[in-house]
Amino acid sequence: MRDSLLSTADEVLERLEDEIAFLAEGLAGVSEQLTCLTAELDGQLAEDAPDQVGHTLDRVAALLCDQVLSDLTALAGLGAIRHGHPPQREDDSVHAIPTPTAVGLPAAGQGDAGQRPADELRTRVAAAADHLRRLSAFVTDRFDLARAAAERGDADRALEELRLTREAAGSAPAGYQLWLTCLADLPG
Repeated sequence: MRDSLLSTADEVLERLEDEIAFLAEGLAGVSEQLTCLTAELDGQLAEDAPDQVGHTLDRVAALLCDQVLSDLTALAGLGAIRHGHPPQREDDSVHAIPTPTAVGLPAAGQGDAGQRPADELRTRVAAAADHLRRLSAFVTDRFDLARAAAERGDADRALEELRLTREAAGSAPAGYQLWLTCLADLPG
């Protein structure tokens, strides 16, 4: 009888490890895609490719769908079973979502390009592009932290990091519009 119970317990533990591995692998795939999209975005911004930039930002937002939330939540629950209570947080600092630097950037819909020298207009485009780069890197980094917290069984941290990730991705369209406005102001 005892051998039977041990066998059942081993099967349960094996199943737990299989489920954790499956969820962790799927979320690692999302991390890899976010990393690739961040690199793509960098190149697209350097080439001033508006349609491609918009498409890439849409792909980032699509990756952070409800399935990711479900998988992250499930992984955190299974991680808590595997590891027990989550450890104390090492870093409780608040990480703010990047915002555009105000220096030289117009407010949305505000164009005074005719009154500015070309160098200044290029500086504005670069500043808006840098904002999108920082935002994309933030999304990738925070998602990795969410995934790591879930694997440790720290559901609160995982969900907080995912919230920040989704909020940052949700602010990308405004940054994209700012970049487009600055880009449109460039002469011919």
